[in-house]
Amino acid sequence: MLDTESGQYVLRIHRPWVTMRRLSFEHQTKRLLADAGFPVALPVAALSGADILSHEQRLIELEPFISNDIPTKRWDYLPTMFTLLGDVHAFLEKHLSPSSIVPPAVDNYATPIQMMEWIERTASLIESSQSGYKIGEVQQASEICHVVLQMLSQQLPWWYDEGQYLPRQPTHGDYRTGNVLFRAGNVVGLLDFDFLDLRERIFDLAYAIYWIFWQQEDVRYPELAPWPRVRTLLEAYNQATDLPLLREEIQALPLELIRVPLYWIAEAGFLSDPVRAVLQQTDAIAYALRLFQQQDALAKAFALA
Repeated sequence: MLDTESGQYVLRIHRPWVTMRRLSFEHQTKRLLADAGFPVALPVAALSGADILSHEQRLIELEPFISNDIPTKRWDYLPTMFTLLGDVHAFLEKHLSPSSIVPPAVDNYATPIQMMEWIERTASLIESSQSGYKIGEVQQASEICHVVLQMLSQQLPWWYDEGQYLPRQPTHGDYRTGNVLFRAGNVVGLLDFDFLDLRERIFDLAYAIYWIFWQQEDVRYPELAPWPRVRTLLEAYNQATDLPLLREEIQALPLELIRVPLYWIAEAGFLSDPVRAVLQQTDAIAYALRLFQQQDALAKAFALA
């Protein structure tokens, strides 16, 4: 954050793979949302008039800092967050054509088929890893890949029969509590459109719900978490859209939840140290496995009347 005489700002220095074309697309989308009244921070133009600068092959933008506070009773604010998501989805579906989307070079989403291909690559790299690890680390990382592949392979029948046909539309891509800012009980900021892309809309909800439970509940015992509260969030979402969630989407929600941490194993094969990247997700994969084993109970907990 930058403190200046004219106010506080956030300087965003993007990763090397973010292109001018992609960032310009994000700016256009944010302007559409801001013009419609959504609390989106627009980039600040430099003296030259440009709102995207570059330095050493990195794109740079400046945004106004949005003052916010952390709600003391987070669950009380979450329905508002999901009503906003319903509004955002409805707006993007109406005003953003799929053909206009410039896909991000790096994402946090993949289909089960894509993830299986990438995890097989990760597993292969791990098996050929050189020395330098503690005894058992390479084997542990390899076993994690095997467990994840098993979970994904058991999803394939569902994906071929139903998952790939779920409603798809432009979605935020990184919708979670850290990117929705509150002040005095009201939403004052919607941030981070770096992953905006076309995907099944229920994944946007699953991603937000995953992070809510991972950060706010005891992740060691997910079976004891208050999953029925999710119904309140789904109902809040439905209030904001003319296209309420289908029964098939809500039934798919457990599997969409589980795919969130599995993606991190898929991307590990593209990182400099796949073994270490996989081992860092040990707890998250154990959590995903427990959710996978309880998917029928979760589906019942999520079902709307």
